Amino acid sequence: MSSFTGSTSKLPTLLPGFNREEEANTTVHCHDRTFKSVDVLDDANGQTMFRVSSKGASSLSWRRAISDGSGRKLFELRHMGYAMKNDWAVEDVEGTRICSLKHVNGMMAQNRSNLDAVIHGESAADDIGNTIEIRPRDRGALSTVVQYQGIELATIMNTEANDVTSLEKKGLDRTVWKARINTGVDISLILVAVLCLAEMEHVWRQ
Repeated sequence: MSSFTGSTSKLPTLLPGFNREEEANTTVHCHDRTFKSVDVLDDANGQTMFRVSSKGASSLSWRRAISDGSGRKLFELRHMGYAMKNDWAVEDVEGTRICSLKHVNGMMAQNRSNLDAVIHGESAADDIGNTIEIRPRDRGALSTVVQYQGIELATIMNTEANDVTSLEKKGLDRTVWKARINTGVDISLILVAVLCLAEMEHVWRQ
């Protein structure tokens, strides 16, 4: 696996304007079990980059709304039904699916956190060969690498997991995640990967 040194135009982009000309480090605080409140902080200055909110799961899907630090809605992450085996979809503010994520290699315990993501182009042909691989390095998905065509985009670490009652009273987050995002990589794309990993942690209690 290699680091990327070429043009950033070759890297997959979910939303334009969220890549940097330097490495980025973020911390994602999932305050509760059902993602009613999530804050994404820039480690460089402590400012809020993104906020995530959810009303919880319904019989049809589980939606999370992702906004920027000013509160402007950017997109929704939608899990298609409550079953973990189902796919995720990223939908823009107009409701158009712009990215899909799915489990790969089955649902066995040793590989159930393996995900493939595709950012959709203008046609299905544009999706071929453009898979983004999300691969935990261990069974509990404490460390995960995101890669594209052999290029490492980011490393995600689960640094805190509190599966206890009365989280708010105890001043605890349900989970905390740190992402080291390589130069030129779309930070919003890596956030989607973190949210999917967090959902699996919250639901499966890995």
